Amino acid sequence: MIRLSVTDLETFRYWREREDSTLDELIAQLVGIAEPTPQMQASRAFHKVFETLDIEAVAALEQVSRDGWTFVFELDGELAMPKIRELKAEGIWHTPSGPVTLVGKVDGLAGLTVHDYKLSERFEAERYLDSWQWRAYLSMFHATRFVYEVFECWYDRYEPGLVRIRALHPLAFDRYPLMERDLAEAVCELAEVVARHCPQKIVDSQIREGMLAAGISA
Repeated sequence: MIRLSVTDLETFRYWREREDSTLDELIAQLVGIAEPTPQMQASRAFHKVFETLDIEAVAALEQVSRDGWTFVFELDGELAMPKIRELKAEGIWHTPSGPVTLVGKVDGLAGLTVHDYKLSERFEAERYLDSWQWRAYLSMFHATRFVYEVFECWYDRYEPGLVRIRALHPLAFDRYPLMERDLAEAVCELAEVVARHCPQKIVDSQIREGMLAAGISA
């Protein structure tokens, strides 16, 4: 059983788009040995903010610190976040390389709409159009709409670790007729790479069943 995350799909997409990318770089990212950039570290801390705060606190959020990063919200109006947050899901795809379990966790869910938070230094709607993330989550949650909540920010050069949030850009994508087919093709392509080069991401089905029965995440 090949176990992939939605993040792995996005990593694979970015890797293919880069002309100077190497296979070793892709493998390092897939198996988790690549060094995270400051932006990646800030993004992880930013997500933790919304994992731990209650709805009332989020609505009045002005400044918060987490994991060595301080986020200052310079937005007009209050933030509105879904009540259901940090929800996990997984699905199984059958590929020529073997069965694949795709796992992920959404930031928020409101009815049939999935919400995901992004921290970015500039807002470019085009960069999200080809993303496998929104397609995967629409499929895994049987949802109809996916909304990116893109928090546009800048990193204060005079105060390391300080991030100022200056704008919020909602960006929505809807399910389309051939979406499942497109997603299946992407999963198959990544599964082939993993089967050849990343044995760390292959879990024996019997071992996995035992881990799940013991309450251990495989």
